[in-house]
Amino acid sequence: MDRKEFLKSVCGLGVCGCAAGLLAGAAPAVAADAAGEDQNLAFARHQLAKLVSFMGADVPAGACASVLEKTGRECAKLTRAAAKFKGNPEGYFAAAKAGWGAEIAWDREKRRVTIAVPEGPCACPLVDLKRTPALWCTCSVGYQKETFEEVFGRPVKVALKESKLTGGKRCVFDIDLS
Repeated sequence: MDRKEFLKSVCGLGVCGCAAGLLAGAAPAVAADAAGEDQNLAFARHQLAKLVSFMGADVPAGACASVLEKTGRECAKLTRAAAKFKGNPEGYFAAAKAGWGAEIAWDREKRRVTIAVPEGPCACPLVDLKRTPALWCTCSVGYQKETFEEVFGRPVKVALKESKLTGGKRCVFDIDLS
């Protein structure tokens, strides 16, 4: 098999040149420092961190934020965690507390919800706390928007107040329902 045929067959299997080393056992240093971790996941985390870094450096801030927010919205649509709680915010809050340990405060008069994700690793399996830029948190803003819009049945505004990727112990979101 010549080089051209080899590359064609490897790419046909979904393996790019830089990932071929992972499959051959020659893992890059970033994947090797996660003992016992799935090497494909480590590779994906590394690549995501690089992608977000490049976006932050080369793409206008508004466009970058828009893309990442849309990514988070798609994640929420995929998980459908809020689908069964349309019009039932208390039910969603109870489920979020029981399932994820989230702390939720709802100020009905001010039309605001604060959701605090507990300490520990990031809920996103693609995040590497040592490498992923904080810009990635815009994805979580989109996730929260999509989720709360589904629960409340109307557009909401979401602001990230604290983030694990900016050195915080947890992630805290402020949801404006007005």
